[in-house]
Amino acid sequence: MVTQEQQTQPPEPPPNPDESDSAATQFAAPAKPVTAKPDRHLYQIDFVRLVTFAAVILDHVLLGIATGTDVGAGALGLLLRYTRYSFFALTGFVLTYQYRDRELKPLTFWRRRYKLIGLPFLVWSLFYWVYGRYRAGGMTALGDLVDSPHSIALSLKSIAYDLVTGNAWYHLYFLSVSMQIYAVFPLILIVLRKTWGYHRYLLLMSFAAQTTLLYFMVRPPLDFFTHGPQHMLWAHLVATILPYQFFVLAGCVAAMHYPAFQHFMTRWRWQLIAGAALVIALTLLYYLHETHTGETIFRATNVFMVHNTFAYIAIITILYCLGTVWQSRRTKGSVPDNFMRTAADRSFGIYLAHALALSELMPIIAEHRNLPTWPLILVAYVGTVALTIFIVEVLRRSPISLITTGRSTIDWRTQNAGRSMAVATTAIALGVLLRVVFAALVGDLIVATGALLLVSAGLAFWRQRRAATAAL
Repeated sequence: MVTQEQQTQPPEPPPNPDESDSAATQFAAPAKPVTAKPDRHLYQIDFVRLVTFAAVILDHVLLGIATGTDVGAGALGLLLRYTRYSFFALTGFVLTYQYRDRELKPLTFWRRRYKLIGLPFLVWSLFYWVYGRYRAGGMTALGDLVDSPHSIALSLKSIAYDLVTGNAWYHLYFLSVSMQIYAVFPLILIVLRKTWGYHRYLLLMSFAAQTTLLYFMVRPPLDFFTHGPQHMLWAHLVATILPYQFFVLAGCVAAMHYPAFQHFMTRWRWQLIAGAALVIALTLLYYLHETHTGETIFRATNVFMVHNTFAYIAIITILYCLGTVWQSRRTKGSVPDNFMRTAADRSFGIYLAHALALSELMPIIAEHRNLPTWPLILVAYVGTVALTIFIVEVLRRSPISLITTGRSTIDWRTQNAGRSMAVATTAIALGVLLRVVFAALVGDLIVATGALLLVSAGLAFWRQRRAATAAL
């Protein structure tokens, strides 16, 4: 995901008191006041993004704990699956908002976007590829990957496959689809500019294509798609832009008409929320009917079921409307405002790292499956979020921030090296305790993360001392 940076001008400097009474000042033309440019930051999108990233973590926790016969968990999971569509609608919205009034140079656009998302995708794909095999068979399994030319060739083929399909871990398809959106976005922008006045018809055609494709995706494929290259495409549709194109285009069109769209969503937000809530209620009633009449929960909650799409549109609508409330009532510099700004900065890294945190916590969770389901889900969720935030905060302060979170390292001049060292030492001690005393594998991850923070803090401290010495 991407965000629009706040653009402001520095305030006009105060006059020099030594010159305040000079003749030149008295007879000079009055200086024009320098006014700040309008704040174009999409604060409502920060709200939607934060809720969506929190929801995707909850969905993955739910999938790891709830049974396939839990109707209540299935209902919650059905609603949480709006997240994938929300991600892509947000991507289309923010990209179009940035370029709706200015020129887009494709090569410059692609170079910047693929640097910010392509490097993390490559690094995390390779990491999860190795991590998955380590979890399956330890160091022995890793050694087997390179013990012969044939094994090396198979490993390289497997890595290439995962990079093409986004299949190195279950959540990386999002980055693969995002890069496809970036690839076609210059063309989308051209089409939207050339078809001004006909965007509603584009959306209708897009929605018709979307529903048709979804209808066939949850049913046995046609004979044409059971063999050859088309079979490979059909088997990997979830990692292509095709099942999500309507939401991408809807986000683009909304941003293309941003003033009118924003006015409409603000003017009618409570009516829209009420209507969307009704749609969600009807979707859940239909879900209960389906499961009561023999449909499996797995199929009834399938994210590609056409009838579930309307609930996903409704949820995105509700979140945007609530985001406009936040946008209008936020107080600059307040605790909630600072929290939201930090959350927006960390959100991409949190998405990438949460699967690692959850995977490391799952052995502990599995040992307590005899506990009531919902308290266990709550504890697992809080633990996953806390561990993920710790990992991402460390990565943002480390030299590898850009290639793991898509953002440059936090400036070493602003880092509190002493506090980071204390946190790192505590984390290492906690990790050792969990691993040695309780045999918890998550201890290894905490130790490794603490060690990275210790190294990063030491580097920041060294730079700060060197700068202080040079200033003397």
